[in-house]
Amino acid sequence: MRGMVGLLLALTMFLSSAAAKTILYVSPDGNDQWSGRLSDPKGDDGPLATLEAARVKVRVLKAKSKDAIEVQIRGGDYQLLKTVVFGTEDSGSKEAPVVYKAFSGEKPVFSGGVKISEWAKCTQDPAGMSPKAKGKLWVAEIPKGAGEPWMIRSLYDGELLLKRARSDSFKYAEFEKKEDSNRQGKKLTSILDYEGKPVPAFDRTIRYRDQDLKAWPNPSDIELILKDRPWLANVIALERVDTENKVAHLAVDPTYQAINPNNRYWVENAIEHLDEPGEWVVNTQEGKIYMWPEKEMAGMKVIAPYLEEFIRVEGKEDGPFAAHLRFEGLTFTHGVRDTLQAEDKGLQHDWEMYDKGNGVVRFRFAEDCELSSCVIKSSSGTGIRLDLHCQRIKIASNHLHHLGGGGIVLSGYGPGTKDVNKNNVVHDNYIHHIGELLLHSAAIFIAQSGHNEISHNTIQEVPYNGIVVSGCRPHEFYLVKRIPFRRAWVSSIRFDECEPYIKKGLAAEWQNRLEHFLPLLHARENRIVMNDISRTLLKLHDGNAIYFSAMGEDNLVERNYVHQNHDTAGAIRLDDNPSFTIIRENVITESERGLGLKGPADVINNFIFTETFLRGRSTPGWLGGTKKALPKGNVFMPPASSKSSNGLYLTDDRAKDKPFYENLPKMEDSIYFTKNTSDPYVPKTGLGNDLFTGKPVTAGKDEVKLLYVDPMFDEDAMKEGLYQFRKGSPAEKLGIKAIDLREVGSSLVGK
Repeated sequence: MRGMVGLLLALTMFLSSAAAKTILYVSPDGNDQWSGRLSDPKGDDGPLATLEAARVKVRVLKAKSKDAIEVQIRGGDYQLLKTVVFGTEDSGSKEAPVVYKAFSGEKPVFSGGVKISEWAKCTQDPAGMSPKAKGKLWVAEIPKGAGEPWMIRSLYDGELLLKRARSDSFKYAEFEKKEDSNRQGKKLTSILDYEGKPVPAFDRTIRYRDQDLKAWPNPSDIELILKDRPWLANVIALERVDTENKVAHLAVDPTYQAINPNNRYWVENAIEHLDEPGEWVVNTQEGKIYMWPEKEMAGMKVIAPYLEEFIRVEGKEDGPFAAHLRFEGLTFTHGVRDTLQAEDKGLQHDWEMYDKGNGVVRFRFAEDCELSSCVIKSSSGTGIRLDLHCQRIKIASNHLHHLGGGGIVLSGYGPGTKDVNKNNVVHDNYIHHIGELLLHSAAIFIAQSGHNEISHNTIQEVPYNGIVVSGCRPHEFYLVKRIPFRRAWVSSIRFDECEPYIKKGLAAEWQNRLEHFLPLLHARENRIVMNDISRTLLKLHDGNAIYFSAMGEDNLVERNYVHQNHDTAGAIRLDDNPSFTIIRENVITESERGLGLKGPADVINNFIFTETFLRGRSTPGWLGGTKKALPKGNVFMPPASSKSSNGLYLTDDRAKDKPFYENLPKMEDSIYFTKNTSDPYVPKTGLGNDLFTGKPVTAGKDEVKLLYVDPMFDEDAMKEGLYQFRKGSPAEKLGIKAIDLREVGSSLVGK
């Protein structure tokens, strides 16, 4: 009886605790002077009208009660022209979180854009207009009621990104230009001593040909797209154009000096290049937007993004942190595209910026928060950011698509001893069609952030990398005194914390070893598991579905389905200065190259159905670093249809005459097989032989390195995502395990 009484008492306390929740409502039909306690207007009371008013009301309620608070947001459209900042005073607790969520069955949409209305047919041709556009242009005034003047870099027709006027490609002029220090760090440490005065400021000029550029009266509106490396597309505004000397001056430093006359660039937002239906330009000096519409203007809903950061959850730098805030079921659209500023600090290659408010939803100095079941779409910047101190933040079941920038960024402090961006979860998100304006954007970018779970995400239709895990390459540490203003990497190095490690590296025989700096590199022990990644590198080159460089140790890449990724430098790649990584039970298919490895890795039980097993050097870095590494239990099975000249051979010029296995120091219990009959794919020895020795071996009985034999995959099961073997398979005798990918990727796909 006592037990029953105790159970009833516990149940009563639980129900009492669960019921201790205050509910507020927000509605497009609301009023910020009302109580917010009613879901619909009733007399002189009802829901609130704005998210900001709800935040203020929650803060008042929290001061009076320790109850959990839930803000239910009714369906409809909400315009945001100012960032809503949730601080420590707005936080909940573990027992009583504060939740902002969609009202059941409804869809609240927050837009950071301003409608452009009152379009009129142009009665006077703008100066410089293309003859093709004569009689076709419409014009509208830039709205003045939105607040501060802003640079319009993108426009939408509802959810559709409109095409800004763009030139054909141009080439730089042939010119003997003195090279400055704006090059990759690994090319500078051999010519710049560590000690010395800072080098001169980078050259921001471009020499152009013929009449390719003009002395536009609104140069800050005009942007150049610079593709000076295969892996980057800078978008930089002009400062001025010197037509007498044919020199264009950029507003900020490019990531790399524009000096190769064979490289191409493009001009955007110049009236001369508005020469096709669907294009537009803006002239802030005139205060006007010009458009050649593809359809009737009356049927268009033109939106200009105004706000870049919609929601920021931000505590104090060293605590207290904003905590226990959740956002569920909300939709965000029409955010501003990021623009490079002189004060920016860049992550690797300027693929993203360091600690910058360019994400629609941003967590900074935050813990134990969540963003789930939200949609970020038709927005010109990055989707979600977790900056500096962020721990136990959950980003789950969100749909991010048609973004101008990246998907999700986890960016801790710059290289140094402060390791506080970790233990976050990025799970079950569907990310596709990102990087529409900034082509080098990644779907998921992890910089100086560790111990995170990146699981069950689906990534598709990406212009460059799928997932990036990055730290800082050794060369960059040696440049802090000579090029302190270098945006990418160097500017975020915490010098006082790093100096002892720099001195240790300088005293070493091999200065550019990552081991000197591992304690400063915090992108370690991340778990990248059960992700479905396809159709990356649609616009840029020298990239990968999953990419690593100069990161911390023991990152795990496991049971990912990596497919339809073409022109990669290895679908999964360890680029310059990687540390020990575990690559296990992944399936790579429909790609030219399987792995690209420049450092030590455990490569275990992977099934690689690509033309080339390794994109690498003549002696891949299987061994070395701080840990021993061994490829074991892998199946390499190039497709029968492949016409590559590589096949069994490495892509490196130094090893084209050798099969890849002759360059490996070790391999165990692995299988090679193909039905491809062309010479590069057919081993010089027969079926049943070990390719390392050329001698016959028996699986399960003899020692095997790389056995030339049919692994006997169950092709029917493979169609369902289960990569298992038929009975009697030699793979099973070698201890190679089946890989079950039936649950890979996000549950949101197809919904």
